[in-house]
Amino acid sequence: MFSKSASRCSGDAAAGSGLPLRSRLGCKTCKIRRVKCGQEKPNCVRCSSTGRKCEYVKAVAGTFSSASPPSATALDHPLAFAPNTVWRERRAFAYYFERVALFVGGDLDVEFWGTFVPQLCQGEPAVWDAIISISALFETHERPTSLVSVQLIDQPQGDALAWYSRSVSAIRQRIERGQIDIFVGLITCVLFICIETLQGREKEALQLFAQGLQLIQALRAQVSSGMIPPSKAVLLEDVIVPIFIRLGVIAFSDSASRMGCLLRARTPVWSAEFESLKCAREALTNLGAETMLFERQCLAELSQADCFHVSERLLHTQAKFFERLQEWDVAFKRLLDSLHDKGPLSQHQVINSALLVAYHKTTIILATICVSSLQTMADHCLEDFQIIIDQCGLALDASRRSDGTQPPFTFDLGVGLPLWFTSLRCREPRLRRAAVKLLRRAPPVMGFYRSTAAVSFAENIIMLEEGNAMALRPARGTRSALAWEEDPDSRMHGNRLQLEQGKFVATSEIDAQLALADIPEEARIGPINVVRQDDSSSPRTMQEGVMNHDSSNEVTGMRFMRNQRDPVQNTWQRVHEYLPL
Repeated sequence: MFSKSASRCSGDAAAGSGLPLRSRLGCKTCKIRRVKCGQEKPNCVRCSSTGRKCEYVKAVAGTFSSASPPSATALDHPLAFAPNTVWRERRAFAYYFERVALFVGGDLDVEFWGTFVPQLCQGEPAVWDAIISISALFETHERPTSLVSVQLIDQPQGDALAWYSRSVSAIRQRIERGQIDIFVGLITCVLFICIETLQGREKEALQLFAQGLQLIQALRAQVSSGMIPPSKAVLLEDVIVPIFIRLGVIAFSDSASRMGCLLRARTPVWSAEFESLKCAREALTNLGAETMLFERQCLAELSQADCFHVSERLLHTQAKFFERLQEWDVAFKRLLDSLHDKGPLSQHQVINSALLVAYHKTTIILATICVSSLQTMADHCLEDFQIIIDQCGLALDASRRSDGTQPPFTFDLGVGLPLWFTSLRCREPRLRRAAVKLLRRAPPVMGFYRSTAAVSFAENIIMLEEGNAMALRPARGTRSALAWEEDPDSRMHGNRLQLEQGKFVATSEIDAQLALADIPEEARIGPINVVRQDDSSSPRTMQEGVMNHDSSNEVTGMRFMRNQRDPVQNTWQRVHEYLPL
């Protein structure tokens, strides 16, 4: 499907430039053919003499065909110091090709990001503009503001936004003229999600994700009617759909309701053997996505019935999930044995295998605890939580670069979800703090989210739960505290958090050594979902948003449930609460 080596373009060398330059004002036909255009208007001589259609692009836009092989000399100079816009585009592409493509999709998807996407630039200026925008934003994340001048930050960001705007405008114009290829539209949608995420625009990235799902459905309809060639149909199902499934798994509660349309057209079966780590990853992400849908089924049943456990029907479904997860584990271990027989694992194999183990354990835990509304169910999974922490630590150690940092961004499965899930659902104080500590070491941007936001989210939940636990202890009254480790970098700063009804659930900076048994069911927070709330909404509307699973308002908060015991009646009831962030 893909060529064996990454495509590189030729160009005439310009003295002293580091990146050769060619005219970008030629017609589209000559650019695609990679021949020099005389730029005669309205039709160039080369096209006229060969009987080809001659068409010029209205706005100046770069193409892959006019780019030269990446130059180490060019990459040695920051993007902001490039002498002109044309040179900066060439350099941004070189940087993408050499340093970004591998990290965006990870080692298992390097053919898509490093070969197919650059090749698509030959006839798609919008794709060119999108990838050089990604490159500039990626490089901005690579250069902390404390170490460089304002110019080094502002120039690449300005270029990235200009190129992104140009790409979006080109796609919109083609849509308005009815000339858009849905397949190209889907590719640019994936690239636009990267751009929005790198800018920290989570909501916009999730909206693009939803639009991408619609495009996938439209393309599948075209495949069924024979309008799409087989090569594109294979690329859609074998490469692009798995990307969206992985993004859906990473997005977790933000995407669970949308995952069904992706999975219905796929057959989630595999043989007893995996041919590669990539095959193992695709099988596991499908299982993870299905488990997310199963969790929603369980939540729906638990919220409607006056009980704390699901029906026998869903328990039977859970048993089937456990069987499939066990089958995956057996096949995965056979694959690892075969890889070890060939010699020591490579750096990428170590990272990928560790992440797959962590995601496998995360999926097992989710399938275990979702059949009950009792949060103490997670206490039976401490061994699996420990494995998640160990494997994520191994992956982070292996992906750490020579300067001690992590890559600034990844679009593939990373440590973010397993560690975030562990910090929320594991109430053993030592383990959940270890998860938060590792989360601080993670790449700054993973999937749709920033790691700093995930850390802050987890810290808020820990403060709420352990604050509630301390308040429930008769001997300690309403005094609340945190049980951070002695490491000063791991200490959360105590702050007061206010619930909607004004209930105080704060924590102070006083240390208290809590144990797992010290955090009762009443203190624990149940399923957590993000709520987006319009600033102008009334408190009543806000509360309705808390109860509405499809809320799409602007401001982010946390909606969650707790099990509350009535000491007089000795009964339990579920209460819904909201915490603005």
